[in-house]
Amino acid sequence: MGLIRKGDAKAFELLIARHQRAVYNLALRFLNDSDEAEDVAQDVFIRIYKAAATYTPDAKFTTWLYTIVRNLCFNVLRSRRQAVIVSVDDEALPELPAQNEDPVKRITRQQLRKKVIHAVGRLPENMRLAVILSKYHGLSYDEVAGIMGCSVNAIKLRVHRAKALLAEELSEFKGETNDY
Repeated sequence: MGLIRKGDAKAFELLIARHQRAVYNLALRFLNDSDEAEDVAQDVFIRIYKAAATYTPDAKFTTWLYTIVRNLCFNVLRSRRQAVIVSVDDEALPELPAQNEDPVKRITRQQLRKKVIHAVGRLPENMRLAVILSKYHGLSYDEVAGIMGCSVNAIKLRVHRAKALLAEELSEFKGETNDY
């Protein structure tokens, strides 16, 4: 950010290259609309560029970055005035090794995958965001708390409640959901 503040265009290009995919994927998972996710991603980097002169590294850069994404996504959701079902793309849900896999197991795994995607999409917004950031983006509870503007205990509670809701909805697959 210091180089960007000094007008280094290459530094800004590098920042975009490094974070564009994560920003887009988070917005896409939260908004379930590729056009809106692209708009949010562009807006994020415009805001970063404009804020370069006043940026102070009070927290990790990614915490600040994901906070901007969160705020812009919430703005989009508010403008929609309706519930949104999130889509978790295949990249977010790791594939299990499938060499010589029993066809019945493969079908069961595919069904489970679809159910997990649907179940995560049905979570309330704050629980969904906490799960997406911690599980699919691998952020710590401290980082998620910083992004969502609440305490670590609140994040732990949201993730715990989300897990309970997901376990209930996915109970038919008990014992098979560990990788998702």
